[in-house]
Amino acid sequence: MKRFILTAALGALVVTGAAVAHLKSGDVTQVSATLSATTPVNVQTRTYTCDGQAFEVTTGRWTGTATSTTADLNGAAVLHVKSVYNTTKKLGWIDGKLSIRGADDSALAGFSAVNADGKLDGWVKGHAGRGDGILFGSISGSFSKTGGLTDGALGSGTGANAALIAKRAECSKSEERILPSVHLLVRGEVDVVSSSSISVKPKDGSATQTCAVTDEDDVEKIEKGDQVEMTCIQVSGAWTLAKVRERR
Repeated sequence: MKRFILTAALGALVVTGAAVAHLKSGDVTQVSATLSATTPVNVQTRTYTCDGQAFEVTTGRWTGTATSTTADLNGAAVLHVKSVYNTTKKLGWIDGKLSIRGADDSALAGFSAVNADGKLDGWVKGHAGRGDGILFGSISGSFSKTGGLTDGALGSGTGANAALIAKRAECSKSEERILPSVHLLVRGEVDVVSSSSISVKPKDGSATQTCAVTDEDDVEKIEKGDQVEMTCIQVSGAWTLAKVRERR
């Protein structure tokens, strides 16, 4: 049975919501936004058993809307998430990125949050827009692998006031994945790569092939122009990246 080590440490304590944008040296402005991201894109969940307890590891992204009186935080929102959740104890954590295509400019921030029975309590840090300053703030809301983020709040509301310590544990997959019989193998040059997709132009000059990315860590070290070997599988009728490696 395939085994791996699950380990993390994360804590969060947010009594009241607040967010600030550092606009220029010595100046800050308090900001806030409501968030909803409920449309799933390339979401996958794997189930593991760790020391007799059940865990769900979910990766993917959800799209939705951010609403704010601050132009940089008002617009279409995308939430990239990796969630680790102990379904036995109903406790876990989430790491991810939040991007907002604002009316003035785009905001991009990373975040980490404790997930206590579906309620998030965490912290955001990023950029409020090109040249508009650094964004710090609390993030809260309700999250599930099927529903995404609802009742989300950036810099407002109250969190669950939760903290956790995740200890090292030896885990095994509860269910072995059945590998699909159809694969796409492409050797060539990376034409486009992002956290949501990767396109490779084959060495033989045939049409460029594009596959969806479900875990941005898979392409973290891949750049445009790299020579790679890409393997994709069919997921819900779409080519989805299984693995990619550089070719020297």
